[in-house]
Amino acid sequence: MAEMRAELVGLLIEKHGERAKIKLDKDKSKGEKIPKYLEAWCPINAKVGDVVGVEYQEMNKRKMQMILYGFPVLSVIAGAVFGNSIAVFFDIDKTMPVMLGVVIWLLVAVNYARIFKRDAVREGVQPVVIEIEAPDPIVFDDTEDENEKKQEMS
Repeated sequence: MAEMRAELVGLLIEKHGERAKIKLDKDKSKGEKIPKYLEAWCPINAKVGDVVGVEYQEMNKRKMQMILYGFPVLSVIAGAVFGNSIAVFFDIDKTMPVMLGVVIWLLVAVNYARIFKRDAVREGVQPVVIEIEAPDPIVFDDTEDENEKKQEMS
């Protein structure tokens, strides 16, 4: 099989959205203190059962702060707009739908930011799946079949 350029190599065993759980192969991986399992971000189209390469990528501080603080603020605004739209659609008082929209959207955003903080911000780096190992191509040797056809024709 082709040599992978990633520092960690393993088998993708679970995938939920863009999060993947990988069982690392200590023989193929480079480095020391390699964990047995790793939870990583998987932006590429890897499937369960693929052999993948993983690297630690450094996170931009401004991007981290935007996700941790900006995302919940934007969600509060989106929740208010959503609640207002529901109130207008059903022709009811706007207070309760707006409050419920804000609370629900804020809970979702805070949960996302909490998971992001746990996974990426703590160390300042995030494991990311960067490549899928391509299997060796299957080559069929059909020279014997061609020779048989030539003999039958003669």
